[in-house]
Amino acid sequence: MSSSTKSTSKETVLVITVGFLALYLIFKHRIFLTVSFVIGLAGLLSSWLSEKIDIVWNKLSLLLGRISNTLLLTLIFFLVLTPMGLIRRLLGKGNLLRVREGQQTNFTDREHSFTKQDLENVW
Repeated sequence: MSSSTKSTSKETVLVITVGFLALYLIFKHRIFLTVSFVIGLAGLLSSWLSEKIDIVWNKLSLLLGRISNTLLLTLIFFLVLTPMGLIRRLLGKGNLLRVREGQQTNFTDREHSFTKQDLENVW
């Protein structure tokens, strides 16, 4: 095992310990102090255990990240995009991809031969 992995797992255990201490100071529940003490002591006494705590912590963060991303995107879709679409439909704006009358496509033909000067200053 590399020393950077050990260092990272010890840092993770320290962050979790300090986080539970902060929760204890905020809420004054003894369980936070006990959990902080147990995790800190486990991480201090056993490198193997601190690595396992680090792995569990990283898996939990990935899970919470997926849940929060899905929840936020769902809320944005139903609270912002769906009402906007319904309002556009009620106002008669309708479909943005609708082909204009008398045309087969929304694309316009452009008869242009590209030269070297077209590609020198693209922006």
